[in-house]
Amino acid sequence: MSQIDKSRTLTQGISYYASVGGIAPDGTMSEAEISQAKLDAYNNAIASVQADVYYNTQMLLEDEHDNSMADLSVAIDNLVDATTVFATVAAVGEMAAEADTTQEQLDLQDVLTGTDMTLSQEDVDAYNNALAGVEQYAQEAAGFLAASKNTDITSSTDNYLAQNNTTAYDATQVTYDATGDILFMEFAAASTFVGIEFTGYLFNDFKTVEDIYNTGIAYTGGGG
Repeated sequence: MSQIDKSRTLTQGISYYASVGGIAPDGTMSEAEISQAKLDAYNNAIASVQADVYYNTQMLLEDEHDNSMADLSVAIDNLVDATTVFATVAAVGEMAAEADTTQEQLDLQDVLTGTDMTLSQEDVDAYNNALAGVEQYAQEAAGFLAASKNTDITSSTDNYLAQNNTTAYDATQVTYDATGDILFMEFAAASTFVGIEFTGYLFNDFKTVEDIYNTGIAYTGGGG
């Protein structure tokens, strides 16, 4: 506010002159006063900002997509860690395939005897759980992004929030369940919570396993 800056300047000046005997005239500090007109203008500006919607449902869903992508990155790291133990399986398989002579088979037997190449149930569970994590977070990330682009969802939710005197800022829970194609959002409103659910709205955004596998081959340059 310009009046605040002016008050600081006048305070510096009037303090200096007070210390050396310079008398300020009446009304010197009134130059920095905040008038009723300025007060009204300030409060009207604040009310205008509060009335505008700067953070809406689309932005909320985009943020949820970013969060799920971060979770997906962690899940992929977990899967990579879980698959390293299975490198032993590939090594044993390759050695077994190449063991054509008795001596080679004996050598393989020595390797297996001297090195623990067994797989535990914990190894398998870690791998399977990592797979499930990748699928879950990939579904959530894709669902949130697809929903953020669906104007039926975003406009309906924005209107719903306005009717309930709350905003996207007040979201307390946002979930997406690909199994039922269910998007659920909950918001704090006054002394209660309000929720809105969309089922079957993202049907056209689903991909087949074949689509995903072929895309994986295109990106990695191979299959398995």
